[in-house]
Amino acid sequence: MTMTRRHYLASVALCGLLCGGAGRVSAQSVPSAPEGSAAQPGVAEIVVTAQKRSESVQRIPVSVTAVSGQALATQGIKDLFQAVTLVPGVVFSRAPDDGLALTFRGLGTQARPQAFEQSVAVFNDGVFLGKSRLYSTGFFDMDRMEFIKGTQSTLLGKNASLGAISVVSKQPGDTFSVEGRAGYEAQYGGYQLDAASDLPFSDTVSLRVAAHYNDLDGWVHNDATNHDGPEHKDLGLRATLRARLTDTLTLTVSDQYAENRQIGSSYQLVGGNVPASYGETVLDGHTAQFTSATANGDTFHRTRSNLATAKAELKLGDHLLTAQSSYVTYALNNADDFDFTTDDSVNFFRSERYRQFTQELRIQSPTGGKLDYMAGFFYLSSHWDSREDQEWHVPGFPPVGAPGPGQLFNGPFVNHFIQDQKAYSVFASGTYHITGSLRLAGGLRYTRETKDVLYGRTALAPFTVWNTIANPPFDPTPLSHDSGFVDGNVSLQYDVTRNVMAYASFGHGSKSGGFVESNTIAVPPTALVNGKVPAALVAAGSGIRDEKVKSYEVGLKTTLFDRRLRFNIAGFWTDITDFQDTIFTGGTLGFITFNGPARSRGVEVESAFQMTRDLRFDGGLTYADATGIIQPIDPATNAPTVDASGNPVYGRYRRSQAPKIIFNAGLTYETRLSTRFRGHLGGNVRHRSSMFNQDQELFPSKPLTTLDLQAGIETSDKRWGIDVVAKNVTNAISQDFASPSVDPRFSAYYGAYLAGPNPLRTVMISVHFKY
Repeated sequence: MTMTRRHYLASVALCGLLCGGAGRVSAQSVPSAPEGSAAQPGVAEIVVTAQKRSESVQRIPVSVTAVSGQALATQGIKDLFQAVTLVPGVVFSRAPDDGLALTFRGLGTQARPQAFEQSVAVFNDGVFLGKSRLYSTGFFDMDRMEFIKGTQSTLLGKNASLGAISVVSKQPGDTFSVEGRAGYEAQYGGYQLDAASDLPFSDTVSLRVAAHYNDLDGWVHNDATNHDGPEHKDLGLRATLRARLTDTLTLTVSDQYAENRQIGSSYQLVGGNVPASYGETVLDGHTAQFTSATANGDTFHRTRSNLATAKAELKLGDHLLTAQSSYVTYALNNADDFDFTTDDSVNFFRSERYRQFTQELRIQSPTGGKLDYMAGFFYLSSHWDSREDQEWHVPGFPPVGAPGPGQLFNGPFVNHFIQDQKAYSVFASGTYHITGSLRLAGGLRYTRETKDVLYGRTALAPFTVWNTIANPPFDPTPLSHDSGFVDGNVSLQYDVTRNVMAYASFGHGSKSGGFVESNTIAVPPTALVNGKVPAALVAAGSGIRDEKVKSYEVGLKTTLFDRRLRFNIAGFWTDITDFQDTIFTGGTLGFITFNGPARSRGVEVESAFQMTRDLRFDGGLTYADATGIIQPIDPATNAPTVDASGNPVYGRYRRSQAPKIIFNAGLTYETRLSTRFRGHLGGNVRHRSSMFNQDQELFPSKPLTTLDLQAGIETSDKRWGIDVVAKNVTNAISQDFASPSVDPRFSAYYGAYLAGPNPLRTVMISVHFKY
């Protein structure tokens, strides 16, 4: 029997009673009792800016997980890939070419096409990051990370249709300080360095400078090059200046530079009956791959980025006017071995250049009145230039006797994709206090977005069936996409008691369509004009429609037992029209990009319990049933499935990168060892159930349960300390990402595919100081 949305959401409260023992890992600090007090400390209040105001997370009708900067630093977390392991309901995987698969509650944007924009937006100090390449940059000297789930299109706007991540860095302080942390990776080798300083120039002007560098070896040994990959070398530098120019005007300017290098890869051939000369076929800590494209034979990725922002805050009586401008750039160069063997058969070279300017202006009322409101304007302009050289030299495929023997997957070509994008938005949001306990909130956002594209493909010698027929060339083709959206959110909140809040919310979000740079655009040879794809077929073969989301959520947020227990529960239902999806066939059709319906429904529970003065439990659980309706690929023809009459055949399948269950649970013990020293011990368990890595429920990853342990000692005044963090201490292993092999020999001849393991055991020993 199909459960209706109304009946499903009404059942959430009952589910909460059954799930009460589980919750989320929260990285907030626990407040100490006043000096000389015997009172039991409670769980800390979590203040977030998910709705562009500083608010208690317990008072807003939004599901937010906040992870403190202290927790991120203690555990040696340097990027979002590591940070998401603290958050239930989130999966962040990395494809071999650094394409990203980021899902909230089982839904998110697929990894390969970089022209795709993510449905989960990332903001760095309020600055929207327009390309997912910037999601993998190193984040350092952070105050906190906020993981904001559900549709948040009114205030956060562009590309927040399935949620958002807000990274908040530490701001300049009013007193001089210097702090640092140095860590050594004992398991595989490498180190990590962080330093920051507050430099007040006067009572009104202060500067904070921060630096980060790491050189960390990977967890998979490449037997062909004797190198442990992926090795990460990351540099980050930031300067932030804050000046209170008058009693009513504050100006904050910041500039951040980052360089991220990845050497080597964790991916390997798995399964089947591969000859021993290509290495093992078991998912483990070994691979065997080589490319002549780099000096050391390993794949190489480098991204250099710069983020400059200026924010002015002007008090107009009781109102606050905020203007924020930003300029973001990155330059990327990748050299990839895509056969993932000791053969030098398939090499891809990618070069990207991106620049983005944004301007936001908003005015907000004070809180505490009958009506709280905010209104504003947002503008974005960006330019993206992507060139990918695909070098195909697959020997002996197809075999002798087949059409085009030995040369079907031979023949290089270049895809060149240039996109200019502009977006304009106006928005307004307000909360009306109907009574002291009942609040109605809502808002609307109108967005107009245009994308102008120039897309071409050039065949390079030698000219073969592969680069003239299977991947036919086409002249630089002008393409244009124009979108207009009306999105918004509405919620109703009721304070059952002072410490219990119930809410119901609805959100509508959108993400612009456009064109993708990765589609094969395979057309019958008879459709070619002078050996090239005509413009109309280029547009049809690379075009995607706008994606639209409707999300529903009901929940309870509670703080009980003298604030010793925080227990929150939410039920959600998300429907997507024209979900932007991609299938990688691993064959002559390559990537197929299309639109189709998708949905996710489930329940989330979050809990924090201060069991004693020294002992605390944190936990979280997300159950998400995420599915989509697609036209599957027929394994016999490697083409989309059709019936006897040639009509498309559709089926409902679980979404990729969408485990049904993710939970985190942890215990932290903090105690005074003496008058001079404090110590802490901790353990965290994270579990995700099985998931699929490609559409049509293909390439499954088995369930994964990891255990992390922490121990440390520091002085009572927190001037210095030592921490030891061991992650995945049991060396649990599963496929973090998997797909068909780009090199067709290994699936056709040996039944093998491509997979990369999750990070294996690491042990970081670090010392820190602050003066």
